[in-house]
Order: sequence, then structure tokens, then C-alpha cells
Amino acid sequence: MVKDFLHSDKKIFDSLHGFIPFDEFEKELIDSLPFQRLHYIHQLGISYLVYPGANHTRFEHSIGVMALATQMFDKICKSVRPDVFHFVPRKGSSDYLYWRRVLRMAALCHDLGHLPFSHVEENSLLEPHGHKNWTLSIIDSPHLQIVWDKLRKAPSYLEDLIERDIIQDIKKITVGEAKWKALQHGTFSPWERIVSEILTGDFFGADRIDYLLRDAKSTGVTYGLFDYHQLIETLRILPSVDRGADEMQLGIDENGLESCEALLLARHFMHRRVYHYSSVKAYNFHLRRYMAENFPVTSLKSVDDFLNLSDPDIICALNRAAKDPKIKGHEDAKCVFFRQHRFRAIDLPEGMTEKDITDFKNKNHIPDRDLVAEFQKEARTGEKLNFPVSKRHVIIQKARNCSDLLLKVPEMKTNWVYVSPEYDLILINFLESWNG
Repeated sequence: MVKDFLHSDKKIFDSLHGFIPFDEFEKELIDSLPFQRLHYIHQLGISYLVYPGANHTRFEHSIGVMALATQMFDKICKSVRPDVFHFVPRKGSSDYLYWRRVLRMAALCHDLGHLPFSHVEENSLLEPHGHKNWTLSIIDSPHLQIVWDKLRKAPSYLEDLIERDIIQDIKKITVGEAKWKALQHGTFSPWERIVSEILTGDFFGADRIDYLLRDAKSTGVTYGLFDYHQLIETLRILPSVDRGADEMQLGIDENGLESCEALLLARHFMHRRVYHYSSVKAYNFHLRRYMAENFPVTSLKSVDDFLNLSDPDIICALNRAAKDPKIKGHEDAKCVFFRQHRFRAIDLPEGMTEKDITDFKNKNHIPDRDLVAEFQKEARTGEKLNFPVSKRHVIIQKARNCSDLLLKVPEMKTNWVYVSPEYDLILINFLESWNG
């Protein structure tokens, strides 16, 4: 079984992580149509119009996530506290190798359901569950059946773990506990929760770590870089502070606190300088509005329809629409393709409401298409700092009680308004004079 699961005679070179090894089962998945499609899905959407280096794709990101998740899994199974020793599978055991396989496959699958240009239009087109629903549909599709059939026929699986459904486990770990409960009404065991957190966790997740590092490297915005090697080295499975000693969580040794602080700061600065940068937001707005008019979700009736749509299809359609006023979305396509008449994106002051914007539009007789506001729920950073920290390798405390810096990182502004050039000066004057 060890030979079957650990035999990796293939590798691919990644600009971030160097050589990444993979085996025959993972190669079958990487070579499949759904995964190859990720070559044509930009990781940062249309941000390359602002940051020319941001041409990296979901393909390289997914392989990088597999590499990081494997490092994290190996570490938490190697550095085990005595009070969680019973909880963690022994290295080399059937359980250890099985879950390592599940995690690596899930890492490769986790972004299969992204629309063209990733998150640009997913929030509205794919609500309420985003791209995860399509990810599960693709995993269940005939396109990946040959991969799963080959995996199920592996001698190690038939001999040692016949009581488990490996494809079901891959799906669970891929989407995470919250989405799995919402989509499938299923439950997670404590160990499944830990494995899933390695991939999808809001703080330590390999997905988040890789995209921050990769986005920072590609855009040249070095604020997003941090010492992830130290973070992984200090990663531990620890008894939960909130849920009782019998419940386990992913946490860190106290020597990793500075790495956690650096991660949170990196995320904060990447949001300010890249993800929520005003020019990026403006281009995303035009592309989002164009896609909503020309590529409604109702047009995606099957997995084949979904897989046939990628970034080049949208770019070609944008090109045609930008040159032809008769095509729907012409104005937005022109803003993107020729950079003409682009709207300005402005983050709204704290406390401003939708009513304030509506009253302003009515008072100044501004057409709806010339001023569009987006209001979202504020993310509370403090709620995400409940992971456990092992102080002096014995005492367990919440992260929020171990670091003042973690709590001082400000929350991101999530309310934006997009205004056409004709009305941007009027809006700016209104915002500057607004006193809440």
C-alpha cells in the first residue's frame, strides 16, 4: 500500500513551490478536460488590465494548493501532542495514506466549478452556493468517471479501506463542512473537519495561503508575501478552547504567532492594493455587468455547457460587442476593451446606507445605469481569530488573547459605488460633504 500511495514518478515545475510531484492517479485528473480548462481561467479575473503580471491561472493555483496541503497534512501528522495522539492516524498507516490521497485529490478539484474570470460574476450568477455546486456536478460527471474508476480499482483501496467511499470523501473535503451541509445535508466527523480545514480553512487553509502568495508574486505587490514555511512548521492539531477538550481544531504552536500576524496583514494589504483596488473594481464592474446580460446562468444547462465556457470565449465576445453598438452590453464591453468612458469605483464612507445613495440619485436625476451601489455584509475579522494557540507547548489559548496585532488589523470596506464620468464629480462632492 505504501508503494501504491507514495509512488510519484512525475513532477511539474511551479514558479512558487518549485518541483511538485504527482502520481498516476493525480496525472489522470490533471490531464482531464475539467482540469485542463483551468488553464483558461484567470486567477485574478480581469486584474491584468491594471497589473500586467496577473496572468496566472486556476490551473497552477490548484497544483500549488495540492503541494501546500500535502506539506500541512504531513506536518500535523508528524508533530502530535500526547493529548491528541489517539486522534491522528499514524504515518504510513492505511488511514494516513488514504486521507493524504483524499486531500490531494480534493485540492486539485476545489476550483473546477469556477466561471470565466473566476469570482467576477459568480456572486450573482451562482448564488447562493457560488462555484461549489458546479464543482460537485463536475466531480460526478462522466468527464471524471475514468479517474474515479481507476482510483477505486487501486489494490490498496480494495484491500484496506473498502468500507469508505473515496469519491464521497473527496467531494466533502473539496467543498468544506459549511457548504457540504448546505448542499448535501451531510455531516462531518471530527477528523474530516480537520482534513477539510487544511484545504478550505478561513485562516490556515492551503487555498488561501497559495492564492495570497501567488497573487502577490504575479502582481509584484510584495505586501502579500509572508513566512508560510514557519506557519506550516508550527501547525498543530489542538484541543478546542470553545468546543471542549474532546473537539479538535487546527491551531499553531506559539512560535507561529508572528507568521499568523504576517498572513493577516498580507491579506489586508492585498485587499487594499489588488482585490479592492479602485481600478480593478471598476473593470470588474463592467465585465460583471456585461456577463450578466450576455451569459446568464440559465444558459448553463449541463456540465458540458459549463465546461465549454472559459475566459477566451468571453474575451472574443467582448471584442465583438465593443465594436458593435447593436450587441447587448456594448457600452460595458467598450469600457473594458477600449478603456473608453470607464466608470469610477469609490468605496463608501462607513455608515452610508442604500437610502442615502438612492436619495442622492433621485435628487440629481441620475439614471440607474450611471450610478450603481453595492452593499455587502461586513466581514468580522475578530470572529476568525478563535483558533487555538499552544503556549509553552501545554497551555491552550485563543489566538485573540495571544496577539494584540491580530485584533488591530482593520476590517475591509465592502460597500462600493460605481459612477459614470458624467456624474463622478457630483458624487465626490456629495461624499466629501456627507457627515453621516
